[in-house]
Amino acid sequence: MQDFQENIVPALNQNHGNVFLYENSESKIKILFVGNSISKHGPKPSIGWERNCGMAASCEANDYVHLIVKKIMENFDPNVSYGIAQAAKYARTFFENGPEVDYTAAKDFGADIILIFYGANVPREYDTNENPPKTFGKAYEDMRCFFAEKKGATVLHSMGFYIRPKLEEEKLAVARKYGDEYIDIDDIRRLPESHGMFNHPGDLGMQMLADRFYEHLAPKIKELLDKKQK
Repeated sequence: MQDFQENIVPALNQNHGNVFLYENSESKIKILFVGNSISKHGPKPSIGWERNCGMAASCEANDYVHLIVKKIMENFDPNVSYGIAQAAKYARTFFENGPEVDYTAAKDFGADIILIFYGANVPREYDTNENPPKTFGKAYEDMRCFFAEKKGATVLHSMGFYIRPKLEEEKLAVARKYGDEYIDIDDIRRLPESHGMFNHPGDLGMQMLADRFYEHLAPKIKELLDKKQK
């Protein structure tokens, strides 16, 4: 039986860069997606991946980031600015690196709303390491605060696509500390049909993730825009 909870994608060289920004001078809102290969993975023929989008959507328009952006454009802001901070490298090297090393451009983007959805690239041995030199939770908190600092952004966190209780416990503790919303996707990640290539979400999984995230994002966006209009 296939283990749908195994991340089989190498954490190295997922993209040529770590921050991708799509800005519009007419935008009313800026949203930053902090993720991993599910958010953006460039072509890597050596593993059989030829696309440049969230893995494993059939095209860019069908990954969860662009499905959400489309909904925001249709319902709130046709000129929305958005960015992707691809955190696979940070998850892999958080013991020795802070977010300022590779992600200053994402901080300077000045997002109004931040959705954080990563963790799968944290080395597996961390899950059983009782005395790590630095906890993932501390690194996760550092990144959360680094990105939110410029505008005091609204931050939402998602449970990971793979079941790793130690990481989830540490992420949830950060969300609670700052009063951030934490999104449960356990039903989605357990469905075999939500998985596509490389155990990453296929088009159905991406649609389900986008719908779940947007359900939580939409009220925050409305609240933010209402405040800006006052």
